[in-house]
Amino acid sequence: MSVGKALTQALAAGDPAAFAALYDRLGPRLYATAHTLTGSAAEAEDIVQDLFVELATHRHRLNEVNDLEAYLFTSLRHIVSRRWRRRDVHRRALEKLATEHRDGSPDAHASPVPDEELARAIAHLPEAQREVLALKIDGGLTFAEIARVTGTSLNTAASRYRYALSQLRQLLTAAQPTSRPSRTITS
Repeated sequence: MSVGKALTQALAAGDPAAFAALYDRLGPRLYATAHTLTGSAAEAEDIVQDLFVELATHRHRLNEVNDLEAYLFTSLRHIVSRRWRRRDVHRRALEKLATEHRDGSPDAHASPVPDEELARAIAHLPEAQREVLALKIDGGLTFAEIARVTGTSLNTAASRYRYALSQLRQLLTAAQPTSRPSRTITS
């Protein structure tokens, strides 16, 4: 069930009917593959949608593709890998924030911050930082994609993310009760 050269050329030209035909022909197999890789029907749907968006966005590359079917399944695999890497990086960053020691130093035995405490800390972030944090962690976007979405530079998007993580670290550390007795300052 090879995809023909005429269909590939129509895709490269941006023909909507060609995209519909390709989806009808390979969509179920792409979805099944994504579902098997991720174990999630919703994520598999998102991945196939991302694949077709990328295909439409970069359709000019199709003129150089000899085997469209192989190209699509390779692209699908890359999308899944990117999602796994992003999720892992951001999960580790949030876990690190959530398990910092009460005095701010890392401690592997510290108890995690409850989700509601993290949500309150995120709510205290400036809107621009909260937006970048959500786009990066929840949306899984790259800094370049975030820059395009927010209309800022790549450096601004990355800086806002770093500032957001730093601010969260401070807010969560401040929210932790200290084991030392508090001192009252008198004048």
